[in-house]
Formats: sequence, C-alpha cells, structure tokens
Amino acid sequence: MGKRSRAVCGFTLVELLVVIAIIGVLVALLLPAVQSTREAARRTQCVNNLKQLGLALHSYHGVNDRFPLGAVHHQPYSWGHVSNEQHGSFLVYLLPYIEQRPLFDACDFTVNTDHFSRIGVDGQFVHETWIDTFLCPSEEHEYLGGNPLYVGLTGRQRRATSSYGASMGNQAFGACPFGGNMFGTGRAFHGHDETGSSISGVFSHTAWAARIHDITDGTSNTIALGEIRPRCSWHARDGWMNTNSLWFATTCPINFPNCPDEQGFVDGNCNAPHAWSCDMGFKSLHPGGAQFAFADGGVRFLSEDVDYIAYQKMGDRRDGEVVEQ
Repeated sequence: MGKRSRAVCGFTLVELLVVIAIIGVLVALLLPAVQSTREAARRTQCVNNLKQLGLALHSYHGVNDRFPLGAVHHQPYSWGHVSNEQHGSFLVYLLPYIEQRPLFDACDFTVNTDHFSRIGVDGQFVHETWIDTFLCPSEEHEYLGGNPLYVGLTGRQRRATSSYGASMGNQAFGACPFGGNMFGTGRAFHGHDETGSSISGVFSHTAWAARIHDITDGTSNTIALGEIRPRCSWHARDGWMNTNSLWFATTCPINFPNCPDEQGFVDGNCNAPHAWSCDMGFKSLHPGGAQFAFADGGVRFLSEDVDYIAYQKMGDRRDGEVVEQ
C-alpha cells in the first residue's frame, strides 16, 4: 500500500510580498496618526505649563501687587558684564509659585545671581537645572553654549533654557521692517525703561513689570507670556535665569523664519540672527502657530496667519483699540 502524500501549507512568494505590501500601507496610514497624537499630547503639556506660569504670575501679583520684573537688577546696569547688581529674570521669582522653593532658596542674591548660585556649597549651578514647567516638549532641549555676543561670559557654562518668554508687546526695534511702536506706547528702544511709561506690553527688558491696573485694555485681551525657541534666539541661549535673556515682543510675526538651517531662513534683513525684532519674536514647533498666556492667566493658541495688527493689539496693554475675535 503506497504512502499518501500530505499537502504542504505555507505562503507563496507572491502572497508574502502582498502581505508585506499591505503591512507597509497600514504603517504609512498609521504613522501620521501616531505623530499627530504625540504632538497633541505635547501641545497639551505645553498648555498646562503656560497655565501654571499664568497662575504663578497672579500668585506673585497677589503678594507683591505687581507682576515680577522683566529683569531684576540695581543701577547702574551694564549689559554683557558680570555684576553683583544682576539678580535674574522674572522666572527666577516665579520659582516659589511653581513648587520650586528649594531651587529659589539656592539662589544667592548677594552676587550675580544667575552666574554664581549653586545648589549646596559645591553643588550644581542653578543655571544648569532644567525645569519641566519651563519646557515645551515639542522642542529639543540641550545646552546651546550661551549668547554668541557674550561667549566669554556664558559660553563655557551649561545654561538650561526656557521655552517661554515675557512679552514687551509692540515694542520699538531697529532697522528690520518690523519696527514696532505702532500705537505710540512702546517708544523705549528694545524695552529699556524702568518706569513703564514707554513700554507697550506687560514686561520690560529691564526692571519693570505691570500691575493689573496698568493693563487698561483688559487682562483677557493682553498677552503676558508666549512660546520661544532658544535655538532661534541668541539672547535666549543664555537660559531661563539670565537677566538679559527673556525680553521678547510681539513686534515680529509669529513663527517668522529666522532659525538657521530651517525652511524659509535667509541670512539677511529680518531673518538674520542679529535682527533683534525677530530674534526676540515668539515662535514654536507646533504646526501653524504658538501658545500664549494672557494676563488673566488664560492660554490661547494663536495662528501664525493671525492678522498682524490684531496680534500687535493683543501684545499692547493700553492701545485702547478693540481686537476682532
């Protein structure tokens, strides 16, 4: 009696190729959805960070009857020098209000605070410390080597940066076509004013910040903080503590392409790193715009295609004009 042959089960080469092709198509379809979900999660975390900072601003105001100064120093103040009169950015003074009291207590306000403060006698410098609340997860975070203008001061230091800057509003800048001061309220060049009389927005470049009653356009209509990209801003590379790091403005359009090696960058005019109105402009890696915390603590996403004049009105605390919503 002969042996019965058994049928051999398996895939033919053609069937295998078809299955691989189907899997490839499914992966191609799913990948954008996965990336979109991840970006949505990052954007949500970014909103939460700005909400915490907005709440911290109001907690600080409740204690001190004003928002924290844009930069804390005593006169005379000298840009680009290490001086015992320099005591940090507005973010230093929000530390106790975002559950970072131990880090605030490590700050030495008898010396140049952001330059010399350490955690413990010989511990890590405070300016090396990354703080999650200051970081949008859509942006890569690394030590950037400090401001190229002051490389001798900060270039050898490991300075942790911030994804959020204080808004001076529609402040006056130089040669770039986005010159600012559209409403006559931001006359002080680069926001150098400690009285607030010539500051368009909520913060100045120096030792001034608004009280709530100074925001006559209404806190819900006025930007206080916004997203920034330290990689695209020379000054922001000096980190979240630095006195001369976070003086941003609405003067330049949102997401203006001044980031080297990125689409749209041109080394000249407003795109150049030293064109300060756009170097100190708000931008993010969120597709289509950036997140902003308004002076009432609310957070809104503003499109990079927002009407330019409407954006400047939102930056200015006292232009007296209605913003079309």
